[in-house]
Amino acid sequence: MLKQNTETMSTKSIFLACLATCLISTEIVAQNAPTVVTDTRFARGATMAFGRIKSAVGNGGVSISKRGFCLSENPEPTIDDIISTKQLSNSGAIYYFENLKPATMYYMRAYATNKNGETGYGDVIKFSTIPMGEITYWYNNGGDDAANKRINDAATNACNIFSNLTCIKKHFSIGYSEGTPTADCYYADEPWMNMGKNSSYQRTGTIMHEMQHGLGVIPYSTQWAGSIMREGSGTGHWLGDRVSEFLNFWDNTTGSQLNGDTQHMWPYGINGASEDDGSLKTYYANAMIGQALGEDGLEHRSNTFADPYYSFNQEDDVKYYFKNESTERGLYDSYLIPTSTGLLKWRKMTSAEAQANDSTAWYITFTPENQYYQIRNAATGQYLTYNNGIKTMERSTLTDNDNFHLMRGRVDVGSGKAPKRGYWIIHPTGDWSPKSLQANTNGNTGQANFNLANTATNQRWLILTADEMEETEQGFMAQLKNEVNDLLAKVKPLANVPHYENIEGADEAFAKVIADAEQTIAESTIPGDFTSLYNDVRQSVIEFLGSVTATMKSKPFDLTFFIQSPRMTQTNGWNGNMPVLNYSAGEFYEKTFDFNQTITNLASGSYDFCVQGFQRPGKSADVYKAFQAGTDNITAYIYAGSVSQKLVNICVDAQPKKLGGTEVAVATNLYIPNNMQASSYYFKKGLYENKLPVQLKTKGSLKLGLRCSKSDSNYWTIFDNFRLYYYGRPVKGDLNGDGKVNVADIYVIAQFIAGNNSEYTITDCDVNDDGEVTEADIAAVAAIIAGE
Repeated sequence: MLKQNTETMSTKSIFLACLATCLISTEIVAQNAPTVVTDTRFARGATMAFGRIKSAVGNGGVSISKRGFCLSENPEPTIDDIISTKQLSNSGAIYYFENLKPATMYYMRAYATNKNGETGYGDVIKFSTIPMGEITYWYNNGGDDAANKRINDAATNACNIFSNLTCIKKHFSIGYSEGTPTADCYYADEPWMNMGKNSSYQRTGTIMHEMQHGLGVIPYSTQWAGSIMREGSGTGHWLGDRVSEFLNFWDNTTGSQLNGDTQHMWPYGINGASEDDGSLKTYYANAMIGQALGEDGLEHRSNTFADPYYSFNQEDDVKYYFKNESTERGLYDSYLIPTSTGLLKWRKMTSAEAQANDSTAWYITFTPENQYYQIRNAATGQYLTYNNGIKTMERSTLTDNDNFHLMRGRVDVGSGKAPKRGYWIIHPTGDWSPKSLQANTNGNTGQANFNLANTATNQRWLILTADEMEETEQGFMAQLKNEVNDLLAKVKPLANVPHYENIEGADEAFAKVIADAEQTIAESTIPGDFTSLYNDVRQSVIEFLGSVTATMKSKPFDLTFFIQSPRMTQTNGWNGNMPVLNYSAGEFYEKTFDFNQTITNLASGSYDFCVQGFQRPGKSADVYKAFQAGTDNITAYIYAGSVSQKLVNICVDAQPKKLGGTEVAVATNLYIPNNMQASSYYFKKGLYENKLPVQLKTKGSLKLGLRCSKSDSNYWTIFDNFRLYYYGRPVKGDLNGDGKVNVADIYVIAQFIAGNNSEYTITDCDVNDDGEVTEADIAAVAAIIAGE
């Protein structure tokens, strides 16, 4: 018995030892598998998908023998699923899949396998292929046999590439035309393309280039020619994110933008035979840019809306919460919620309150076949639907009215490490004016015609998970505190400007608002408190300024902080035509423009609107000759309200020695700037100052900016450093600004009439408002002193 028990124990020990060895071996395998990082950027079409490997590192001294991508319809693809090691070379390797199912949700990730057969995986990318495109053509076969073959082969190839990489449906008619030097095509729902006899242009790249014209890359009628999605009416960048995201991925870079003129685009525009390298890299990029343009908002057809796509990365079982992007419609403190009748409201509540109320929670699903989303309320089970407005309704079977196009905005909301983007929630209608869910005043919502502009914040909605709600709320708290602190830092010095009170107690009231604001910053934890606080401080500035007057013309109230983006490092807040920015300056070259913004809720009184800037009205040498002759031909104006004056001539501040950058001599030892960098050096020296006095007779708004209605060859306008100064509400007849009307004011006018005082203007000294300064104005002041 003892011997038998000993043998039994020995067998058990051997088993346990083997098991331990296997576990140790498994641990070693896990440790030695390659470490792989998937590049989060990717591209996809209808039947193809593309990815990059950010890094793949062999561990334990075991080298990598194979790398690529694996793909599946299941959330965790492995090398037992679909794999691809096919590559294109473009600033590194681009891996790609072919023959995928259109309109299908996929998951893919990078992998690497070492020589021992151990595989490591990167993070998973979830994406949807788009519906299959249908680009077709008819050709009249009007050339000789060789030309016809070249054109048919090129057209067939172009149609296949577009159909597999886009969801666009369009038919092209092609005609052979010996009189056409290269090729041409116009924009229409069924466009016509002419192919000339030059064999260099009878290629795939030329056909694709011309097809892009038929898809909206044209000088008129579409967003390509507009100011919302492409800067400028001539050459300018496309402003859509989808195109930039694609280019960043394809070229393995950051900060990319598609550039173009009225009917060309680059890179990958294939603008001529010299740009047709015959590579898949170029052809695929051209087609996918066409798709991305449509997703950004370019009209591929006159009767269809922007291309829908998987824009919001959702999970079916996750609760999401909606808040409007407008700061005035609940961005900081409100969430979307349905009423008992299905109407939609935005209601004030904290993130904790929202999470405790399932009526504010929504489930989101996606249908790959049509690329639309469905949105269901977590509490009621009702779906968001369009029925004479956007509301919630019971649904046993979903209809087209329950499909919504989620179109991502182009402007970051919030700050910090992870700013958010809002989404338009659009009811697709097959035209360019579908209805979009809009936040209205007083907590209400409504439908409105879709507005593609960045300024349409009340039509865009943040879509947040519970964790993102809390993170976003904390981010808003920090952002709002910073904004109020920044405002206070600019506001508090106003109290130190030499002034007198037109209304007794103005200083004390202003000081109390500032003290209360500082206390709120120290104590409050509710974002909504800071929204009202910012507005309260801003309003207190207006009330204070409306109650005081500066006593020294050389020390006005500096209200530059009322101007959004006063330095030309960015153009946030400005409207109209956008300038090219560089070296902290904005420029318009050979372009007409109106660059402006409106400052609201200003106190009445006297202002100076200032900017550094100049216009060069032609070639440098010609401009200087005209300037010397007393003519300058300036066509650019600084304006505020109805008041305007010419921008200074570039020759006004010509310098006796060079300041830096590229400059040009207009006379012996006399230089002017000749590029943006040189201009920035002149501006830093305080040169090219423009000051426009303006009177605001009543409290209200003031539109200010620069404009030019005529810009001929070589006309160049450049500017920076906008400022706004306020002098207060002058007492009638108080010309020397001491707050009283006395003999000193008579002296001011007398000196002005005698031409001995240039500090004052006719506006200052024309006391009786007859348009000139005469003895009558002295009499008017004397009458005031005498109490008459």
